[in-house]
Amino acid sequence: MISAQDITIVIPTYGREEVLVNSLSDLLALETAACEVLLVDQTPEHEPATIKALSEWQSKGRVRRLTFSPPSIPHAMNQGLMHANTDYLLYLDDDIIPDDNLIASLVDALNNQSTTPQCIAGQVIQPDETVIRFEDWKRSWFPFNSDRSQFIDEVMAGNLCVNRAFALKIGGFDENFKGSAYRFESDFARRVIRAGGKILFEPSVSIKHLRAERGGTRIKGNHLTTWRPHHSVGKYYYAFRGGVFEAFKAVLIQPLRAVRTKHHLRSPWWIPATLCAELLGIFWAIGLLLKGPGFLNRIKHDL
Repeated sequence: MISAQDITIVIPTYGREEVLVNSLSDLLALETAACEVLLVDQTPEHEPATIKALSEWQSKGRVRRLTFSPPSIPHAMNQGLMHANTDYLLYLDDDIIPDDNLIASLVDALNNQSTTPQCIAGQVIQPDETVIRFEDWKRSWFPFNSDRSQFIDEVMAGNLCVNRAFALKIGGFDENFKGSAYRFESDFARRVIRAGGKILFEPSVSIKHLRAERGGTRIKGNHLTTWRPHHSVGKYYYAFRGGVFEAFKAVLIQPLRAVRTKHHLRSPWWIPATLCAELLGIFWAIGLLLKGPGFLNRIKHDL
């Protein structure tokens, strides 16, 4: 039987202060506690109040903190994989409010399956969302705020439990996803499925995502108002990794889709900058593809 002591909470964080402290406080106050909270901290320098809180938790053994730079979401996820000491890892965003029964529900989900899934994707409620009936959903992508437990082929890294041994076996998270690392989660999910793994969506394993304005991927700026490719490179790299047809479709459609927005309709002077970002993202993604995937079994890490 799997217990809470078989689970490590892993929180990659970057540029977050009060909201990080609040998230950790809520997690540490859960009645059913995980074995450990592992904070993978990419912030160059925290505010004094944050440093004080983290130091107190560290001294009491309630939080273990790893630090490194430069920031990278997949690298932070991989650091969690390598440094955790339990069979299961629960990745959480650093700006959340966890459900009171988050860990208890995860333990139940892991134990209540005839075949334990390699990943459990939990429910994520965004600031503008409520829980919906899955039967009422009419769009093509999966709603992570839905109410029905089912097997799926997608994940959100902000509330994701993985079997550590299986994740290591498939190479962890691809560190070639640069910038805001868009679609790195989809790449991981695709490799889980291709390796014969199963991903269970379990709505009882629930968090509210606060979508803090400061920190995280927002450090890279707004994708609508930049010429830099940090927001576009991931989607092209993901498409290129999917094969010739998927790559051709992305190059043909994505640049046009990027400028067909209400923002560009109101502010057409941003169209050249957005197209520049898309073009640079394509060339960057080609270079990354030629380099080969950044899996754990292909790159060196310091332990």
